[in-house]
Amino acid sequence: MRVFLILLLFITGHLYANEFTEGRDKNSVEAVQSLEAYAKYKMGQYEEAREIWIALADKNNTTAFINLANLYEHGQGVERSLSTSIMWLEKAAMLGDSRGQFQLGMAYEKGLGVKKDLHEAAKWLEKAAQQNDGRAQFNLGVMFATNFGQGIMTSSQEQRKQAISWLEKAKENSTEDAQEFLNLLLTL
Repeated sequence: MRVFLILLLFITGHLYANEFTEGRDKNSVEAVQSLEAYAKYKMGQYEEAREIWIALADKNNTTAFINLANLYEHGQGVERSLSTSIMWLEKAAMLGDSRGQFQLGMAYEKGLGVKKDLHEAAKWLEKAAQQNDGRAQFNLGVMFATNFGQGIMTSSQEQRKQAISWLEKAKENSTEDAQEFLNLLLTL
């Protein structure tokens, strides 16, 4: 009788476990794995975090792409490589992740791992800004307002109009300094 009960408990538990895992949402499982990796990262266990993120990257997980990009940008648990960082950011950006698009845009703006190219930066920032990323909206607004770094007095009326539009959206997203920059533009 005891063997029968143990066998019954094993089968019931096994069926329940299968039902539980089959019913899980793939994204939920990946989110838990990503959190586990992030916890390892915060504890300075960069190699272990990297291994989890690599496994998630194999599933086109854009959060993993971005975290791997950051590891390579800062040389945490890996040899610092801006070109490898850019490779991971491009993967996230191409899949439409606004965080990847923003970071890739900033890399082009600063020339980090890529040749500095403000127009390429604006292209990626605009993709992120269209997804309601306040930081991208602000940076894109500043780019237009300053005629891509040439100075605020050199921007055209069309550029200022675009700048105001993006800065207003950034302000709606509570982006720091958006209101101040808007005030400056509106007084010109």
